[in-house]
Amino acid sequence: MDIRKYVLGDASPIKIGLTSSVFLTGFIGVVILPFYLYLFGAGIFWQFLGVLINIVIIWNLESYRLMRYAKRSKRILTIPGYLEHRFGSKGFYVRVFASVEIIILSLVINALILKEAAFVFGKIFNMNVDVISILIMSYITLAIGWFGVNFMLKSARIRAVFLLVVISFLVVFLLMDVGISTLIRNMMATDITGSVSNYLNVLFHNGEPLELEDYISMISMGFLASGMPFMLGLFFAEEDGKAIRTGKMISLIFVILFFMVLACLGAVSRGVLFPEKITNSLSEYITLLFERIDRMNAIGTVFSAFYMVVIFLGFSSALEGSLHATISSVYEDILISGRIMRINHKNDRRNLFIIAVLCGVATVVLSMCIKQNSFAVILVFIATLGCSISPTVFLSLVWKRMNRFGALAGLITGLVSVPLFKYAHLFRIGEVKGSLCDLLGINSVIPSMMATFTMIMLVSLITPKPEEKYIDEFMEVRNRITE
Repeated sequence: MDIRKYVLGDASPIKIGLTSSVFLTGFIGVVILPFYLYLFGAGIFWQFLGVLINIVIIWNLESYRLMRYAKRSKRILTIPGYLEHRFGSKGFYVRVFASVEIIILSLVINALILKEAAFVFGKIFNMNVDVISILIMSYITLAIGWFGVNFMLKSARIRAVFLLVVISFLVVFLLMDVGISTLIRNMMATDITGSVSNYLNVLFHNGEPLELEDYISMISMGFLASGMPFMLGLFFAEEDGKAIRTGKMISLIFVILFFMVLACLGAVSRGVLFPEKITNSLSEYITLLFERIDRMNAIGTVFSAFYMVVIFLGFSSALEGSLHATISSVYEDILISGRIMRINHKNDRRNLFIIAVLCGVATVVLSMCIKQNSFAVILVFIATLGCSISPTVFLSLVWKRMNRFGALAGLITGLVSVPLFKYAHLFRIGEVKGSLCDLLGINSVIPSMMATFTMIMLVSLITPKPEEKYIDEFMEVRNRITE
């Protein structure tokens, strides 16, 4: 297996569409959506509307142009590799910075997700969390390390169908076992943020009517998907516009159906878990739901086992995609492109497997250093990566004047803006000081992305224009001459 086959694989548009969908909706959908709906009510819908908007933007604009650039240069395998090609030989520094950022942040994100998965399965199976971390990461490292993206591509249909079917049947089973009338009584008796009507109202979040800043914050969270290197990198494998159109339809149909059944599961779980007290612990929520299903009857025991497989696939899909992007970037962007060592491409499979093992070990070690975890921390690191990569890649595909200096400025700004706007208490709010996010009442995504876009444009305009050959190539790609 050479590096190109390892990174891009060999799959049909349907498999690529399903792989991108499962990667995007696995962790966000299977793990987060039912839990957030259980906690906050139907108002969480706006976050997933943001995901759908983002999917439409990615597939309708970025996918085509990334595919065309990859067709022009068979050496483009990763997002950092694309950035170097886009800005020429001097774009090498952009490539190095982007790859280092992706590698470090991806390892940290993987460690945080792995720790959360270990907490969940450790509580359910009463096992040591570090042992579970090692077992999960060993499986993922062996699979991705040896087969590359093909491991996800070839299992995409099975995963997608399994997730959709199991969750759909689980919702029906819970409704039939509990009964609609009992379910509603339980929900009313649980004191759900004042009333059931508020809980099921998409204009309310956690019992409070949504304000303008709430809509902005919630929808903007979905935009982070456009900064995930693995998802964007899948488009380098597409062959033509027809393939992308097929993948787009598959992705949209699956994501909409999948979010619908997951939303039903989250709502039903609120009534099914009565009279348990509402918990804001993910591991406790999954444990309670697992035990409740398991206690119902013999069929419930089977469904509880399937539910655990679904949860595992939710965590593992995110870990697999992130690990794949990390391995690819280490090998292609650092070792090969950086000429750090002489590479014999006959040994690509072996070399990639060694890197995979090292990345897997690093992820486990980092996870063991994490004593406590929360979704807030995971989302901060995901937002940092998304607010750096997403605006930089997007502007590079739509603005011909952007140059390598602007790209570097964007990557750096995105890297520092999320923690700065979220944690730096620079503004006085009443009696105390708070961050910009506290002042505006929104999360860090929108101001961070705006800062990144602004810095890219400002730095690009005050530095020399790109060479004409790169502008010409940009125009050819934009005008579909290469398709």
